[in-house]
Amino acid sequence: MGAEKNTKFTLPLADNLAVEAVYYESGTLCLSSQAGCAVGCPFCASGSAGLHRNLSLAELTAQVEAARQRGLHPRRITLSGIGEPLHNLQTTLAFLPWCRQQGLDVSLTTTAHPLSRLPDLLHLPHNGLMISLHAGTARTHKQVIPGGPPWEDLWTLLSREWPLLSRRRRRKLGINYLLLEGVNDSPQELTALVDRLKPFPELTLHLLVCNPVPGSPFRSPSQEGIGAAYELLRKAQVNVRRANRWRQMEEGGCGTLYVRHLAQTQRA
Repeated sequence: MGAEKNTKFTLPLADNLAVEAVYYESGTLCLSSQAGCAVGCPFCASGSAGLHRNLSLAELTAQVEAARQRGLHPRRITLSGIGEPLHNLQTTLAFLPWCRQQGLDVSLTTTAHPLSRLPDLLHLPHNGLMISLHAGTARTHKQVIPGGPPWEDLWTLLSREWPLLSRRRRRKLGINYLLLEGVNDSPQELTALVDRLKPFPELTLHLLVCNPVPGSPFRSPSQEGIGAAYELLRKAQVNVRRANRWRQMEEGGCGTLYVRHLAQTQRA
């Protein structure tokens, strides 16, 4: 057997744009929901060139077929690649039943913006919904997710919707927290997050690490720093998990191939 690795590829579109997908050797295929992104997270390559347009249902399903044509065999789908699924909600809603017909479990990642659309995802039959938070305070949240929802409004909505969810549904919800050295990895920031999570004990907190982005000043802490953050959260009885090995691999994130394609198209 060869060494485990991820497979990242682009799918050209009819208008000279392209979408990017990543297949993890764990069997998960990460898809893009937009060409570009309007959220503007400063650490993220995916949105560095702004939003170009939403993808159609045919362009989402084409990413799955392109993976299969490469000899890959996805068992799970996650809309966690380039784009914000809530900004392309109608196509996202149409994509979920297509995946069920294909026998594919689907999970989604969102910044929760616009907040008015988040309840639509909370109550849908999905295999997981991850809210990208990356902060324990409003100030840091605004810094790392400038196009995200208002901080207090997000927690108010979660508090309102939480009693309406079954325990099984609650356990399918999670928080993504990308550890950024000197930005959101301090004990003060993490302790503030712990306080926010106390009313939601079933939520899973996923500690993520940066994938390399050329020219980006953002990086994750050392392994010792990551371990210290994990222990602080674990001792506070947060249901915390570290990033799996596939997500930590060099080809574990989206955006770089997409940005490279844009640059080549502009030069041409």
